[in-house]
Amino acid sequence: MKNLVQVAWNKFKDSRFGGFVCQHPYLVLIIAVFFHLCVTNQYNLYDMIKAKFTISKLRTELDAYQTKIQEDSIKLHNLRTDNRNLVKFAREVYHMKSDKEDVFIIRNN
Repeated sequence: MKNLVQVAWNKFKDSRFGGFVCQHPYLVLIIAVFFHLCVTNQYNLYDMIKAKFTISKLRTELDAYQTKIQEDSIKLHNLRTDNRNLVKFAREVYHMKSDKEDVFIIRNN
């Protein structure tokens, strides 16, 4: 059995790949660790890049929502403080009318 292992080891050492591994064991170890970190690890490089892209996308959405909230807050404040703006909003959005007038809605398709 020991002879069989020695024969296999000598064959491996004499091959191109085996000779490289025997001459540069630390480089092979670094490559193996790098491969483990980039591909097979739970926190691999691909997932980290994907998560960073998702975070940046969500931050841009957050900024857009915050500006929309600010605009809507200003509109809400204007509606609550001024009755003319409230009447204008009711007429434009909900097509409300006063008692002595008719409303005609024209839609462009």
